[in-house]
Amino acid sequence: MASTPPMTIQYAQDLLRKIINAPDGDTLHKIIADNVMWCDGVFFAELDNMVEEYRNRGDSVSAQKLKEVGDFMARLRFMI
Repeated sequence: MASTPPMTIQYAQDLLRKIINAPDGDTLHKIIADNVMWCDGVFFAELDNMVEEYRNRGDSVSAQKLKEVGDFMARLRFMI
Protein backbone atom coordinates (compact mmCIF):
# COMPACT_ATOMS: atom_id res chain seq x y z
CA MET A 1 0.00 0.00 0.00
CA ALA A 2 1.36 3.39 -0.98
CA SER A 3 2.01 5.81 1.80
CA THR A 4 0.22 9.11 1.82
CA PRO A 5 1.53 12.32 3.32
CA PRO A 6 -0.07 13.54 6.53
CA MET A 7 -3.48 15.09 5.98
CA THR A 8 -3.11 18.76 5.24
CA ILE A 9 -5.78 21.28 4.38
CA GLN A 10 -4.68 21.15 0.73
CA TYR A 11 -4.76 17.33 0.65
CA ALA A 12 -8.21 17.35 2.29
CA GLN A 13 -9.50 19.89 -0.24
CA ASP A 14 -8.08 17.88 -3.16
CA LEU A 15 -9.66 14.69 -1.82
CA LEU A 16 -13.01 16.40 -1.37
CA ARG A 17 -12.86 17.63 -4.97
CA LYS A 18 -12.19 14.05 -6.11
CA ILE A 19 -15.18 12.86 -4.08
CA ILE A 20 -17.45 15.58 -5.45
CA ASN A 21 -16.34 15.01 -9.04
CA ALA A 22 -16.50 11.20 -8.97
CA PRO A 23 -18.32 10.27 -12.19
CA ASP A 24 -20.08 7.24 -10.73
CA GLY A 25 -20.65 5.20 -7.60
CA ASP A 26 -17.85 2.73 -8.32
CA THR A 27 -15.30 5.52 -8.63
CA LEU A 28 -16.62 7.15 -5.46
CA HIS A 29 -16.32 3.88 -3.54
CA LYS A 30 -12.74 3.42 -4.76
CA ILE A 31 -11.78 6.97 -3.76
CA ILE A 32 -13.27 6.43 -0.30
CA ALA A 33 -11.70 2.98 0.15
CA ASP A 34 -8.27 4.25 -0.92
CA ASN A 35 -8.33 7.28 1.36
CA VAL A 36 -10.55 6.71 4.39
CA MET A 37 -7.65 5.56 6.57
CA TRP A 38 -5.98 8.96 6.14
CA CYS A 39 -9.05 11.00 6.99
CA ASP A 40 -8.69 12.75 10.31
CA GLY A 41 -9.87 15.91 11.99
CA VAL A 42 -8.34 18.08 9.26
CA PHE A 43 -10.32 16.25 6.57
CA PHE A 44 -13.60 16.31 8.47
CA ALA A 45 -13.17 20.02 9.33
CA GLU A 46 -12.65 20.80 5.63
CA LEU A 47 -15.66 18.66 4.76
CA ASP A 48 -17.78 20.66 7.21
CA ASN A 49 -16.48 23.90 5.67
CA MET A 50 -17.39 22.70 2.18
CA VAL A 51 -20.87 21.62 3.29
CA GLU A 52 -21.36 25.10 4.74
CA GLU A 53 -20.15 26.70 1.50
CA TYR A 54 -22.75 24.74 -0.48
CA ARG A 55 -25.45 25.78 1.97
CA ASN A 56 -24.39 29.43 1.74
CA ARG A 57 -24.64 29.22 -2.07
CA GLY A 58 -28.16 27.85 -1.72
CA ASP A 59 -27.21 24.37 -2.95
CA SER A 60 -28.76 22.37 -0.13
CA VAL A 61 -28.93 19.18 -2.25
CA SER A 62 -25.15 19.08 -2.78
CA ALA A 63 -24.57 20.06 0.85
CA GLN A 64 -26.74 17.17 2.04
CA LYS A 65 -25.10 14.65 -0.31
CA LEU A 66 -21.61 15.69 0.78
CA LYS A 67 -22.64 15.53 4.44
CA GLU A 68 -24.00 12.01 3.93
CA VAL A 69 -20.75 10.89 2.27
CA GLY A 70 -18.80 12.45 5.16
CA ASP A 71 -20.98 10.71 7.74
CA PHE A 72 -20.43 7.40 5.93
CA MET A 73 -16.67 7.98 5.86
CA ALA A 74 -16.62 8.86 9.57
CA ARG A 75 -18.44 5.61 10.39
CA LEU A 76 -15.93 3.66 8.29
CA ARG A 77 -12.92 5.47 9.71
CA PHE A 78 -13.90 5.35 13.34
CA MET A 79 -15.99 2.15 13.26
CA ILE A 80 -19.02 3.77 14.85
